[in-house]
Amino acid sequence: MKKIWMSLCILLLASVISYADINGPYRDGMIEGYVKKVLENQIQIEEYDGTVHLLNLDRKVNFQIDGKTVGLKDFKPGMEVYGELRGRRLKYLDSYSTENLGYIPPGGKVRTGIVKKIDRDQMMIKTIIGKEEIYFTSPATICLKKGENVPLSTLYEGDRVKLYFDEVDATTISRMSIEGDSILIKDLYRGKLARADQLEDEIVLDQIEVFRNGKWKEDKNSIAIPFSQDLPLYVAGQKIPYKNLKYYRGKTIYMAMKDFFGTDKIEKMVVKSQYEKTYSEKIEKINWYADEFELENHKNISFSEGTMVIKNGRLVEKESINPESDAFIVADGRGNNLYADVINIYNEEINNSNIGQNYIYAGRLSRIFEDKVYLKDFYLLDRNDWESFRTRDEDDEKELFYDNDTVIYDLENKKYIEPKEFFAADYAVDEDSDDDERIKKKNLKDWYGYIYTDGDRISSIMVQKKLDSLRRQRVTNGIVQKATDDNLVGWTTYVRDAKDYSYRHDEWMAKNTTIRINLTKAMIIKNGKIIEPYELQPGNRLYIVRDDFYGKIVVVK
Repeated sequence: MKKIWMSLCILLLASVISYADINGPYRDGMIEGYVKKVLENQIQIEEYDGTVHLLNLDRKVNFQIDGKTVGLKDFKPGMEVYGELRGRRLKYLDSYSTENLGYIPPGGKVRTGIVKKIDRDQMMIKTIIGKEEIYFTSPATICLKKGENVPLSTLYEGDRVKLYFDEVDATTISRMSIEGDSILIKDLYRGKLARADQLEDEIVLDQIEVFRNGKWKEDKNSIAIPFSQDLPLYVAGQKIPYKNLKYYRGKTIYMAMKDFFGTDKIEKMVVKSQYEKTYSEKIEKINWYADEFELENHKNISFSEGTMVIKNGRLVEKESINPESDAFIVADGRGNNLYADVINIYNEEINNSNIGQNYIYAGRLSRIFEDKVYLKDFYLLDRNDWESFRTRDEDDEKELFYDNDTVIYDLENKKYIEPKEFFAADYAVDEDSDDDERIKKKNLKDWYGYIYTDGDRISSIMVQKKLDSLRRQRVTNGIVQKATDDNLVGWTTYVRDAKDYSYRHDEWMAKNTTIRINLTKAMIIKNGKIIEPYELQPGNRLYIVRDDFYGKIVVVK
C-alpha cells in the first residue's frame, strides 16, 4: 500500500511538472511571479507555476518599484514582480512595495507612457512596455508641467506623461505630470550614412541638411550621434534590426532630433529605400484599411507604423493623422508606388485637443459689472479667421465672466489693473445717454478688448481705446528662433518654420523665410496668463494673430 501511495505521488508530481514550460518566458518575452534571490548581477524569479529562472541583466535594464526608478538591491525575496525579457536577459522589472495591493497611499499607483489619443475626459496612453491603456481625467485632476500647475488643455497627443492614482483599481487620474520641452522635436535632419558603430551605439552621417522654412537647407558636413538599439529603425515601412544598419552605408537617412539636456538625441530614424519626392499638400482622404491617403493633387501615398509623423512638434502615432491636414510629406518609391517616410503636419489651432475650450474674442466693452462683461458688435476667432457678430440689442450681446484671477492689461497706459479698478473705471460707459453730463463733457466712449477665454470665463484681457482693423489681420504659427529688444522698434521675435493660414484656400501656407513680428502691442499668453516678451524662449511654438509686422495676440503652445 505504501508503494502504491508513493507511486501516486510521483505520478502527480510528474503531471504538475509537465505543465511547466521552462522556455515559456523566453518565447513570450515576459515573466511574472515572485523574487527568490537577488545576487550581484542576477536575479532569481519563481513563476506562478513554480518554475524557477536565474536571469542575467541586460546592460540597459530598467528597475521600477511603485513607478520609481530603483536598483536591483531594492527588490526583496517574496516581492511579486512583472518583467520584460530580451532573449534570456532581463530588460525591465517592476513591483509594488505595499503588501496589501487593495490599498495604496494616495498617488501610490503610477503609470508612465506616451499620450496616444485624447477624447475630452478620456485619454489613451501607450505604456513603456508597449501596452495601450485608457484612463480618465476629472475636474479634480491636478496637472503639472515643469513643476507648475497648468490646465489640462496643455496636454498634447505625443506628450510623455506620468499618471498617479489613489486606488489600485482606479482609472481616474488624481495627478498628472507632463514632461517638459525635452519631448519636442528640435530638428528634422537628412543625411548620408557614413558609418554605424554597433559597439559604441553611434552613427556617423555626412552631407547633413536640416528642414527649415519649408525646404532642406545645408547644415553641417558631418555629425556623430549616439543611437540606442531600443529605438525603432525602418526602411520602406519595414522594421529592421539595428545590427543591419551598417549595410545601408551611403543611403539617405531621415532623423527626428530632440534636445536632451543640451545634447542632440535621435528620437526616430528612417532609411530611404528608393527615390525621394516631396509634397506640401492637404491630405484629403485616408483609407485606414489600406493605410493609404490621398492628397489634394489626387496623389495616393501609403504609410505605416514606420512613417515618421510629426504633429505639434511631437512624434505621434499614425492614427493622429486627420483628413484635411496640411502637411509636408517626404515620399519614397518610384512612379505611383509611393510610401511616406516623413509626414510633418502644419496645422496648429488655439486648442491642443477637444479637452480645451479656449476662445479669442475682440469687441466693444458695452457693459461691465463686478464679475461679468458684455461685448457689443464682437468678433470670434473661428477656424483661424475672425467671424463677425452684430448686436442689435442687449439680448444679442456676449456675456463673459471674470474674477480675481483674471489678468487685465491696459494697453493705452501700459499697466496691469485690478478687477475692482476695471469695474470702477470708464472702460464701458453709456455713451448714448443724454442724462450723464460727465460722459458728454469728457466725450467718454466704450473701450475695446482682445479677450482670451476658457469657455465663458475670461483668462486674460487687453483693453484699448480703438479697435484695430481685423480685416488686415492673419493667423500665423511657427517656432521662436529668438526674441530681442530692438533699439528702434522694441521687443521683436524672429519666427522660423512659419505658416500663414489662407482662408481662401482653407490651408496653411508655408513661408520660405524667417519672419519678424513686433510684440510691443501684443497680448502674449502662456498657460492662460499674460507674460512679457522677454519670457519667450527659443523653441517655443507660437499661435499668432498679427497685422503684418505687428503682433496682436500671441499664444505660446
